[in-house]
Amino acid sequence: MKRFFAILLALGALATICHGKPRWCSVSKRDPSNTITYPPIAVAAQVQGEARVRIIYQPNGKVEKVEPISGVAMLSQPFESQLMNWTVKTNEAGGELCQTLVVAVFTLRLPARARPSRQKVQFTREPNAVRVSISRNHPEIEESDSVQTARN
Repeated sequence: MKRFFAILLALGALATICHGKPRWCSVSKRDPSNTITYPPIAVAAQVQGEARVRIIYQPNGKVEKVEPISGVAMLSQPFESQLMNWTVKTNEAGGELCQTLVVAVFTLRLPARARPSRQKVQFTREPNAVRVSISRNHPEIEESDSVQTARN
């Protein structure tokens, strides 16, 4: 009986050592369903900034876990919940979990840079990292647009 528990304990320790931390992988492609939106509360409060998180995903690309690294809570918490729905593509072989850094930069466009589109999202890939730029018209621009529409 003691031998059985010793073997069971050794197998548990071996599984922990072998599983370890996920390996760093590069994202080769993003799934079209991977969307990011500027949190409405952050737009209303005119909050801009950067959010950094680490995503841990299965070899099939399904995100399993999102670990916050830094960022303003008003931006990073909604960003983290959106990332949980992501699916990523990687060229890495094997069955171990992967991890990748995701950096999102949220910017409100000022009147001189305003464009007709409400929100613009750009994805770029780097080794072991994905950068997402999310820009949206400043709330004052949207207010002036709605006032002009109401007058017409």
